[in-house]
Amino acid sequence: MASLKRERATSVEAAPEAAPEALERRVDDDERRIKANADRAAIYGEDARAEVQLRLECANSFKLAHAHELALWTLLPETANECVNPRWAFVRNKPLIERVVIIMAPGMDHKMWCEDGASTCPRLKRALGDGLRTMCDSPTAVGMTLCKSLMYSVHGKQGLDGNGGRKKFKASTHAKDLCKRKFAYKPSHFVLTPGDMSDMVYPLPKLTDDGKLEMEEGFVATQPAGEGIARGSGYHPFLALDCEFCYTAEGLQLTRVSVVKEDGDVVYDKLVKPPTEITNYNTAHSGITAEQMEGVTTTLQDVQRELLEMIPCETILIGHSLENDLHRLKIIHANVIDTCALYPHKRGAPYRNALRYLTEQYLGRKIQEGSHDSVADAQATMELALLKFINGPSFGEVSTEGGGVFDVLSTHKIECVMIDSPALCRRLPAGSARVVEAQDDAEVKKAILDQMNRRASAGKMAVFGHLHDYTKVLSAEAQRAHAREQEPSDSERVIADKTRRQALERMDAVVGEIWEGLPPNTLLLFTSGVGDAHTLRLAQEQKWKRHQSIGGWGAWTDEAEHDLRRLYDRTKHAVTLAAVKQ
Repeated sequence: MASLKRERATSVEAAPEAAPEALERRVDDDERRIKANADRAAIYGEDARAEVQLRLECANSFKLAHAHELALWTLLPETANECVNPRWAFVRNKPLIERVVIIMAPGMDHKMWCEDGASTCPRLKRALGDGLRTMCDSPTAVGMTLCKSLMYSVHGKQGLDGNGGRKKFKASTHAKDLCKRKFAYKPSHFVLTPGDMSDMVYPLPKLTDDGKLEMEEGFVATQPAGEGIARGSGYHPFLALDCEFCYTAEGLQLTRVSVVKEDGDVVYDKLVKPPTEITNYNTAHSGITAEQMEGVTTTLQDVQRELLEMIPCETILIGHSLENDLHRLKIIHANVIDTCALYPHKRGAPYRNALRYLTEQYLGRKIQEGSHDSVADAQATMELALLKFINGPSFGEVSTEGGGVFDVLSTHKIECVMIDSPALCRRLPAGSARVVEAQDDAEVKKAILDQMNRRASAGKMAVFGHLHDYTKVLSAEAQRAHAREQEPSDSERVIADKTRRQALERMDAVVGEIWEGLPPNTLLLFTSGVGDAHTLRLAQEQKWKRHQSIGGWGAWTDEAEHDLRRLYDRTKHAVTLAAVKQ
C-alpha cells in the first residue's frame, strides 16, 4: 500500500517535475483524453451529459452506510466485485462521469431540510434537488464514527469482508517492556484537540464578556515548567492518572489519587479526606474501606498543590474518561490522552468501552474483579496508550462494516483524495489516498476545487471533503446549554436559532461555490450524515443527571422522555443529495 502523502490545504500544488518527462506524460494524457472523448462522442453524441436521479421511494430503508454505493457504481467497472447498482439511485450515461466529489456536512436532519432547506440552503436546493432521507445507525455519532459509516462500509456483490480485524499484540503487554519498544508515533500525535475536550466535557476555562479566561471557583490550572510551583526540569513527559471516589452528603467525592510513569511504576498514590463526611465508601467500585480512611488528613487542596508541582502543562496526562477525574480534582490540564478516544466504541460517542474490557481484550489480563484499584487502572491506561504509540492509530480500531472506499478505488487505479481536519486525517485509515489537512470549510472548498482543476486532464478521481463549521456551532451551543443547566430563555432561543441559521447559510455558500467550480460531468454526492448529534448527546446526559438528581434540571418526567425519543428519531434521519454538474 502506498504511503500517505500529507499536505496542507493551503499548498496543494504538486512539486515541479523535470520538463521533458512532464511534457511527455502531458502529451500522453492529452492523447488518451482526446481518444476517450471521441469514443464517448461516437456513442453518446457530442452534447451528451450524465444525470443522476434519487429514488425517494427508498427513503424508509436508505442508510448512511449505503451512500458510497453511488460513487463506486459510477467509477468502477461493472465487473468489479464492489460495484453494486444502487437501487436508490439511477445514473444516465454513467461512463461520462470520471470524477466524484463526496461531501459530508453533519448537523442537518431530514425534517429541517424539508421545512427550511429552501430558505437556509437555496443553492443546495437549486443545484442538488430533493433529498433522500438517510438513516444513521448511531444518531449521537460525530467525526470519525460518521466518516467510517460513510466511507468504510463496502460489501460488494458477495459481501466484501474488510480486513479491519482486531490486531493482537503477541509480546509482553507490561509497561516495563512496552516503554522500551520503538514508538511508531509520538505520544503528542494522540493528544485530544480542544474540540475533542469540549465534546467530552473536560473542565476548560471560560471566556468572559471582556475577553478574559476564567476558571470555575476552586479550580486550578497546570503551569508551564519552571513557572509557579511547576518543576523547571526533571518532569515526566507523560503520566497516567486514575482516581477513586466515595459518596458523601454532597455526592461523589475524591478519596484516592494514583499516578504512574511510563514503565508503570507509581510516582504518586494518596488517600484524600473529603470535605464532608463519607456516607458510603462505595467499596465495590472504589476499593476504599473505612479502615483505610482512618487518620487520613490529606485534603483536595494538598493534592492540587502536589500535582501542580509534579505535572507542568508540558506533561501529557493519560487516563480513561479522564475528564471525570479532572473535574473531581478541580484541575484544568489541556495536554491529555484519553483511552476512550484511543479505543472508541463501535457505536460511537457517547458510548464508551469499559477499561476492564479494553484491558482484557488488548492486554490479556483482567482488572476490577471484586473492586477497583486506581494504581492498577492507571497502569492499564498507560499500557493501552503505549500500544498505540508502538503500533499506530489503527491498532485496536473496531472493524468496520466492510472495506474502505479509498482502498477499493485505488485497486482500480482511481486517484483518491481525502480532505479533512488535521485530527481526523491522523486517525482515519486513508489507505493509498492522498491526504489533505484543512482547518476550516473554506480550506476544504479550496482543496476540492484545486484537486478538480489541477487534474482536469487526468483519469478518474474521487475526492472526499468533510465540512465541520456547522457542527462546531451546534457543539458550542450544546456546551453553553450544558453549563447553563436550565431551560434557555426566549431571548437565548432566538439568538441560538439565528446563529444556527447563519451557519447553515455559510455552509450552503461553501457547497454552492464548490458546485459552481466543478468541471462538467462531475458527480457531487452530499450527505449530512446525522442531525444535531450534539444536542441529542446533551439530552441523554441530562436524563442521566436528572435520574441522579445532579444539577438544576429537576426530576426526569414522562414529558421529557417523550421529547427525548422524538429528538432521537429526528436526529437519526439525515439527508443525502446528488447531482451531476452540467
